[in-house]
Amino acid sequence: MNDLKDVIEEVKIRNDISEVISDYIQIRPSGSNYKALCPFHNEKTPSFHISTAKQIYKCFGCGEGGDVISFIMKVENLDFMDAVKFLANRCGIQVNTNIDEETKKKLEKTKRFQEIHVVAARFFYTNLMQKNNPGYKYLIKRGLDEKTIKSFGLGYSMDSWEALKNYLLSSGFTIEELKECGLVGQSKKNNNFYDKFRNRVMFPIFDYKGNVIGFGGRVLDDSLPKYLNSEDTLIFNKRYNLYGLNFARKYMGNSRTLILVEGYMDLISLYQYGIKNVVATLGTALTDAQAQLIKKFADNVVLSYDSDQAGLNASLRAIKILEGAKLKARVLDLGKSKDPDEFVRANGLDKMMKKIEGASEAVKFKIDTLYRACDQSNQEEVIEFLQKAVNILNYIESPIELDFYIKYLSKLTKIAPEVIRSELKISRNQKTSKENFKKPEFKKLKKEKIEKENTFIEINLVKLMMISEKAREIVPLKVGIEEIIDENNKKVYSEVLTSNKMGMITIKDLNTDIFGVDYLRKLDAVDLSNIDFNDVHEINKIINRLLKFNSEEKIKKLSKEQKVLEDRRRTIKDNKKEAEEVDLEIMKIALEIVSENKKMKSF
Repeated sequence: MNDLKDVIEEVKIRNDISEVISDYIQIRPSGSNYKALCPFHNEKTPSFHISTAKQIYKCFGCGEGGDVISFIMKVENLDFMDAVKFLANRCGIQVNTNIDEETKKKLEKTKRFQEIHVVAARFFYTNLMQKNNPGYKYLIKRGLDEKTIKSFGLGYSMDSWEALKNYLLSSGFTIEELKECGLVGQSKKNNNFYDKFRNRVMFPIFDYKGNVIGFGGRVLDDSLPKYLNSEDTLIFNKRYNLYGLNFARKYMGNSRTLILVEGYMDLISLYQYGIKNVVATLGTALTDAQAQLIKKFADNVVLSYDSDQAGLNASLRAIKILEGAKLKARVLDLGKSKDPDEFVRANGLDKMMKKIEGASEAVKFKIDTLYRACDQSNQEEVIEFLQKAVNILNYIESPIELDFYIKYLSKLTKIAPEVIRSELKISRNQKTSKENFKKPEFKKLKKEKIEKENTFIEINLVKLMMISEKAREIVPLKVGIEEIIDENNKKVYSEVLTSNKMGMITIKDLNTDIFGVDYLRKLDAVDLSNIDFNDVHEINKIINRLLKFNSEEKIKKLSKEQKVLEDRRRTIKDNKKEAEEVDLEIMKIALEIVSENKKMKSF
């Protein structure tokens, strides 16, 4: 959502930690990693270790550790943003220096919260590996080995109200930070602070970059809830993240396929057996935002949900969301096994791999599900099933695939393929007629005229966010508040994202005191009745229209700046240094224009 976050990630990718550190101290190979004398304290025996795989360093003498940015902050005595700029200059990345103070503080706070979660994760892991605790016994009983436990950083939260709180306070963090991170709560009765996770097996949740951003805890007694996830915070939102993606994205191969499961243990069991391209939702049904995240790394998704009715329904919902994101979905049939964890333990890796290879295409799964739900001895129910199945075939574009499923339906129902083709033709004609009479994407405001195109698009976008929960999930992933120009639209964008209301948000739900009457009238007059609020494609069309307009405007502005500089360059004759500086500015602008044009091609 924030372009600067992408810049920071690119800075870390381009600055290999061993190369950066070797600019300051002499390092020596140690297996696939490196070791050295620590630059932060005096020592004679090397205790400073560098992991090239994880891109982190750790001194086991003084305790200093972190990533490449942390190292530069420490060795150069810089704050976070200055360290990012330092490394960006080193590898030729341009960082926008006009970062407002609020954004800078937010980025530094994000890093601070990630540090808190890393320290908490290590605390939980240390607790677990003392072994004489219910958490360790539970995981071993579930069949996990210590190598897997270590790989996922699994831990144990003690049956204590203050163990984690006291440890983190002693590590230098404040109680306000711990509360804001969601790791401690505050009693309404006596205002005392307490650990939220108690007597649970702890699953650290990583973002796809490998940062610890939250926790899931599985209870070890009769307490409820059985599973407890971190609450939404500055760095964690369960709708926007997937468990295990930090591992899975490295193991997809050329097939670009992910396996999607429901539970932490399903994923970890498959990983231990060697199936590593697996992700899991975080205690919720699959969201559009998660589908968009998957799309960054994969083209194909194999669903492996629980085999009960709830799992079946969840698979059908997930297919719709995945197809809306233009992802190809297939579904595993695990027979009588209740979940992937149970199946792989009972049947082994080879049979699990065969199941994955033979997973049903989404169309076949939907047809089979409908067929099993109807009374096959009742002619009326069979006809109703066929009509519903034909509606599914409506969306198949490949003639070969369509022919296959027509024959498949014929075999199921004993109805001739020609009859099914005829029914499909009627259904497609009806679908085409509806599409031909579809209203235009944006309806003109009835009484008010909006003069600026960006304002017009923005007000449609924020109105869509008010109406549609799906839009509230998708829009922030692609459009940051900095992309919104009009101040009133910015205020609506901000209010909608911070609102806790489910479903539609009306104008009455907004803080109307901060808006003028004219703007509220315009917002109320926006008519989006032609938009399918569950159609990700339609939501993306509005998003892309705004992003394209903003890019076009930026290119116009950059082109003007470039022309001014080119005119200035023609007047410089004797001052070589000034000429070089102007040439550099012209080149930077040209690269920005190329970047914006490249962006526009994706809209």
